Amino acid sequence: MVRFHTRSAPLRSPFHWDPWHELDELRRSVERIGGLSAERITDGAAGMGFVPKADLYDLGAAFMVRMDLPGVKEGDLEIIAEGSGLTIRGHREADGPGDERCLYCERPVGRFVRAIALPASFDVTRVEATLKLGVLEITLPKDRTVEVKKVRVSVCKT
Repeated sequence: MVRFHTRSAPLRSPFHWDPWHELDELRRSVERIGGLSAERITDGAAGMGFVPKADLYDLGAAFMVRMDLPGVKEGDLEIIAEGSGLTIRGHREADGPGDERCLYCERPVGRFVRAIALPASFDVTRVEATLKLGVLEITLPKDRTVEVKKVRVSVCKT
């Protein structure tokens, strides 16, 4: 004789509410809907068009910042270097046909501001910037007047 074993499965009540599941669903929906919008507006920059991505390199004697800015003209950029910070402002104009309706537009346009804090001070008198093929490259030579001193630790005997 064949015997069948059955296990009682926990019944899920239609009235059971899991707030963590709901929050997770909400987070996924927001990420899906506004994935790029979080990158477009920074704190205190309401109304800005976008925030360009940047890379910061330490070359030993200098820092280098590289930023992709396709379609931005040299005259549309303002670079301010002070202390150990760098601020890059500018704008990119829409370059599509003026009388046509855009059906699918992903390339950001408008004003942008990007502030970059460097880990050490640099010589503001020797900063150089070049814009080539849509890539802004800024070289910031490290400040040689800042002295580094190794401090000897002495033990106090009391």
